Amino acid sequence: MAKHRKRRLPKLSEKPEPGTGRYYTSYRGEDGKPRRKRFSADRGASEIAYHRWVVEYFDEEATITVNGIDAGSADKSLPVIANAYVQHEKNRVRPDGGRRVKGTISQRVSHDNKRQVVAILRWCKERFGDRLKTESFDRLMTATDYEALMLHFAGRLSDSQINKHRQRFWEIVRFAKRAPFEVVLPFDRDDVRKFGGTETRKQRMLPTVKMIQDLLKAATLRQRLWIWMGLGLGFGNDDLARARSIHFDKDSYDMSRGKTGFQRYGEMRPMVWAWLQAYLKENPREEDEPLFVTRTGEPLVWVKSKTEDELINGVRSRLPTETPYKRSDAVAQSWKRLKKRAGLEDWEEGFYVWRHLGATAYAARPGTGIAQLRTFLGHGKSDAADEYLKPLTPATKKVVAWVNKVLDASNADAWKKKV
Repeated sequence: MAKHRKRRLPKLSEKPEPGTGRYYTSYRGEDGKPRRKRFSADRGASEIAYHRWVVEYFDEEATITVNGIDAGSADKSLPVIANAYVQHEKNRVRPDGGRRVKGTISQRVSHDNKRQVVAILRWCKERFGDRLKTESFDRLMTATDYEALMLHFAGRLSDSQINKHRQRFWEIVRFAKRAPFEVVLPFDRDDVRKFGGTETRKQRMLPTVKMIQDLLKAATLRQRLWIWMGLGLGFGNDDLARARSIHFDKDSYDMSRGKTGFQRYGEMRPMVWAWLQAYLKENPREEDEPLFVTRTGEPLVWVKSKTEDELINGVRSRLPTETPYKRSDAVAQSWKRLKKRAGLEDWEEGFYVWRHLGATAYAARPGTGIAQLRTFLGHGKSDAADEYLKPLTPATKKVVAWVNKVLDASNADAWKKKV
């Protein structure tokens, strides 16, 4: 059956169809004429059949409610399991602006997870055809099939995306072991080739000392403080959006990282403190008030759910898309303008480069170990922080030595001195 060019997900009827007593869904065929797909008179069976039909016909993600399905009678096919997993992830989404409770995820992460599930289902549909909807997951997927799936992604995606699709597949595998499915694949991670592994980190193009000085000269007071907080405290865009004066004093800072929730504290570098004081002198803040906001009073970085109107008509800056959230990053926008003023618009690095350079400089200080670096970065795993403990190139050594020297200077203008 042909697919729509513009997919619009039909909904399963709330009540049985008069006359037939069966649940149904209404949609438009390829010719544009209204059609009706009828399922069973049993609500539970209709939901399963409906979601399988959606995956087959629309090649889209759908949701499914699995509560109340007995393990013995549950449909154990991959589309049903995958869509039940999507619904499970959707239920973990926290409200906009809600506290980052352990076990919850943002709407953006949920949406990305669904895209990866859809990509896996699309490949499986091409490889298995009708077997995808008739065979149980454990009989359908072999170790060879899994490796073919990952090789398919390896030929099309970046290392980061390969890793995310790999993670999503094994999340579905773990989910399939639960009731009501209780499906266990005949192979596990140790039986197949490793794909993706720990996310391959982008090779950063770190700035030279002259580039840093040019940027600082062109920067506003607020932008200078951002750069020093990135270098001296390892702050990224989201960290700046959450920073408050209560988190800092002359000797130290203490602020858990929003992305991971891990405790984050350390020594306050003199250069950071000097510019923080200069900023607060011109922009007084209450202790629990955000240090930085946009001109309209919004947080520097935010993600919000779209309204029904925005989903249909699009938002102010974009046409309608299936993405259920909208986001804004004033730090990234300001950073682009700053690079242009400094004559460095061809330098492709984003503001996050200061967090990487700051972590590299911190790791180069005497006595710094993996535990201290993890606390500096707010990382929970050693393998992530360990990326910054690798040997430095001669060029990077010069930049790192200058950064550490200037961060420890008590004179706020020490960075202006020629090297």
